[in-house]
Amino acid sequence: MKLNDPPYLQIALDLVDKEQLKSVLSQIPKSEKILIEAGTPLIKKFGIHIIRDMFESQSNTYIIADMKTLDVGFLEVQIAAEENAKAVTISGLAAIETIKSALDESVLRKTDLILDLMNVKDPLDVLSKLDNKPDVLLFHRGIDQEKREEHPWELIKKIRIEYPQTLIAVAGGLDLKKSQKALENGADIIIIGRAITQSKDVLKSINQFLDILN
Repeated sequence: MKLNDPPYLQIALDLVDKEQLKSVLSQIPKSEKILIEAGTPLIKKFGIHIIRDMFESQSNTYIIADMKTLDVGFLEVQIAAEENAKAVTISGLAAIETIKSALDESVLRKTDLILDLMNVKDPLDVLSKLDNKPDVLLFHRGIDQEKREEHPWELIKKIRIEYPQTLIAVAGGLDLKKSQKALENGADIIIIGRAITQSKDVLKSINQFLDILN
């Protein structure tokens, strides 16, 4: 496990413009508390090789490939790992066999495995079927759900207790106030996208989120 000093700030780059990507990357400070996510839209727009390109400006940063994999888990972990991704995100809606194959491949490739729980009705049931647990459990509220759903704080607390070795990440419309609440409810990783990438002052916004980690 490489993420052994939580909490962390994960910056989600769900961008589809290379110039904007370069601009945001250039403003991200060097920090062991920062993780960078190659978001699903970014990967779909430019292909998995975009991760290798990102290392040009962030060579020592922990970069995550948000694949949201639903099938052939081992293969998508393999593809991302070959591009130097440090972690890969698999959908918790995938078949248990798919999740298991992704977990096995992540061990072989020495990458971390993030299980995205977006729309998963019973995360504890999924976890009970896995001999090896994911490195990170991601409680993810989709953009289209933000106006009608709250984050499942009580479930996060429960899983925090039952699976203390697994890190908890929270994503979905987080601002500074909601990020603080996530940390108070057991989150190890707060995932921030638009609040940073659409900010008029990217560096200032990043530093504000870093400050609440302390």
